[in-house]
Amino acid sequence: MPKLIDLFWKLDKPSTKWSGYFDVYERHVSKFIGKSPRILEIGVYEGGSLELWHKYFGEGTKVVAVDIDPKCLEYKYDFDVEIVLGDQADRNFWKDFFDKHGKFDIIIDDGGHQMQQQIVTLEECFNHLNDGGIFVTEDTHTSYWRSFNTDGNSFMQYAKGTVDIPTQQFYEGDDNRFPDLYN
Repeated sequence: MPKLIDLFWKLDKPSTKWSGYFDVYERHVSKFIGKSPRILEIGVYEGGSLELWHKYFGEGTKVVAVDIDPKCLEYKYDFDVEIVLGDQADRNFWKDFFDKHGKFDIIIDDGGHQMQQQIVTLEECFNHLNDGGIFVTEDTHTSYWRSFNTDGNSFMQYAKGTVDIPTQQFYEGDDNRFPDLYN
C-alpha cells in the first residue's frame, strides 16, 4: 500500500497539506482503502487533494467536493468526482446538498478556515457520516489567528465544548465554570 505522503508528492494537480497531517490521516482513514469509500471534501483549491484521495483509496472511490469558487467547476478528472458550488457557512446549502448526496464515509473540512465556516460545517455535516465514518477539520490553527477569530468564538473552543458535554458527569468542581452545560 503506497504511503499517502508519497502519493501527495506525485500529484498532477497542486494541493497543500501540512506534513503533520499525513500520519494522522493514515492512522484514521486507511481502513477504507480498497472499500470504495464515499468522500466529501470541503475546499477544492487547485484540485490535487481530490486526486490524492482517489489514488489512495483506489478504484470505486466516490469523491464529492464543495467549493465557493466557480473556477473549480472547470477541473477535469478521469475518475468519479463531482464538484458542487456552495458556501460552507450556509445551512440551507447543506440541507439541499445532503438531500441530494446522502451520507459519506469520510468528511474533510479544508475550506475557508473562518470560525463560522468550520462550526457550521461540523454542525451540518457530522450527522451525515456513515457508521464508523471519519470527520476531519483541517487548519484548526486559525482559531488562534485574530484575523480569523473576530468574534472570540473559536472553532477550538467550540470543539472542546462539544467534547465537554458527554463528559460533564465526570467534572468535579464549580458548576459555574461550564454555565452552558448546567443551565
